[in-house]
Amino acid sequence: MFLSTREKEGIYKFVVGACIKNAENLSREKLKLIIFKRKKFPKLNFLFYFFYIFFTGKIINKNRAKLKYENIEIIKFAISSTYYNLASFTNKFLFYKLLIKKIMLAGSLINTCNYYFNNYKIKGIYIDHCSYINGVIYAYFSKKKIPIYTNNYPYGIYFVNYKKINSKYLQKYENTLKIRFIKKINNFQKFQAKKKISKLTKTKNFIPWLSRVKFKKLKDINYKKFNYVIFPQAFTDAQMFYGNDGFETNLEWLEFTLNKLIPTKKNILIKPHPNYYNNKISEYAAIDKKIFDRVVEKYKKFKNLFFLREPLHNYALLKRLNKNCVTVMQNSSVLMETSYMNFRSISSDSIYFDKRYQISNMWKDKKTYSKLLNTDYSKLKKVKRLDLLKIIYTLFYINNSSYNTHFWYHNIIKKHFKLTKEKFYYLFNFKARSQISNSRLSSINKLIKKDNNDLIDKISNNIF
Repeated sequence: MFLSTREKEGIYKFVVGACIKNAENLSREKLKLIIFKRKKFPKLNFLFYFFYIFFTGKIINKNRAKLKYENIEIIKFAISSTYYNLASFTNKFLFYKLLIKKIMLAGSLINTCNYYFNNYKIKGIYIDHCSYINGVIYAYFSKKKIPIYTNNYPYGIYFVNYKKINSKYLQKYENTLKIRFIKKINNFQKFQAKKKISKLTKTKNFIPWLSRVKFKKLKDINYKKFNYVIFPQAFTDAQMFYGNDGFETNLEWLEFTLNKLIPTKKNILIKPHPNYYNNKISEYAAIDKKIFDRVVEKYKKFKNLFFLREPLHNYALLKRLNKNCVTVMQNSSVLMETSYMNFRSISSDSIYFDKRYQISNMWKDKKTYSKLLNTDYSKLKKVKRLDLLKIIYTLFYINNSSYNTHFWYHNIIKKHFKLTKEKFYYLFNFKARSQISNSRLSSINKLIKKDNNDLIDKISNNIF
């Protein structure tokens, strides 16, 4: 049996189909697809656990994201799912109401996982959106040594064969996302990586998730005066995506950073993520913008803070900063761009590459972060250029994710159906959290009604 959290429909016809094909090659047997159907309620022992963390106050503890049930960090995934909603940021009562619902949902998911594991011979499972509550499903089956397939940056579609890998490190979903250390790349590979990082940094709309942003012209102010530039990310999307660094949300991180830097009297620039102003990508863009606007209003009285308020290209800004300006982010891909421009940076070690790559000054918790924010510029580590090139080479030429021109599954599908970029976007790139129109569904079904086994084979062969 092959278990999946998604039906084989739309683009998932190819994603799930490719994962089944890959799992069949792995197990050397034909596998029947079964769809994960959640049970309504958790088991009684989970309810006892919930009442324990509720009445002992652990649910409001600052370290609640580390709480586990059956060695699964269910609260972390529940929190990430809770912050999907704007009300979570504006009303404490609604936050806890939503959080409790998500915790109970986690309990019912564990109950469902038990059912499938005990009643079916599962040879593989596809799980989508593992940074949210489905991370509970991932954690459960990784501990049961079931091969798991999923789809996320920086690997695209990938799987971990837990039947062969005996690694507690890789049982945590966020650790499977990290680029591991590559010892060597040759001179030609360095040359390729240099070309890619140059293009990524300098070309507007080059990054896939920024491809539809309409960038504005940079206002004419004195950018040389800034000592720090801060790059906040999405406030509601995939919080704690790469792990727990002491902050539950990017908002908490941003306000902590501002509160630590304001007393230094140094000049601080805050550049919003361009997708705050990009409603074409998702419904949550407008929510993120509202949250950012609230931060601006809260901190506008501080004279050493300057908030940018438009979608601006990073390169245009970075060119105008003084070279002693420290760039600060949590786990944003802007780190690649600031590193290419030789800025010293401070970032979380909960990021998409192993901390052994020395391109940033990394923190693991609030204490080490505070120490880094108080560190003089001259004592911060410089970018290790070779490590940057290794990461870039991996992103573009080894991993089959959105940067890989040939083997990202979107590009394979696009080439197979001979679709233009615009046509592919219309058919398959849906605005997150919004319904698909009937006309679009009709167009998709018309295109994919054939078996397309050769397309599924090609995607399957390029699963990392």
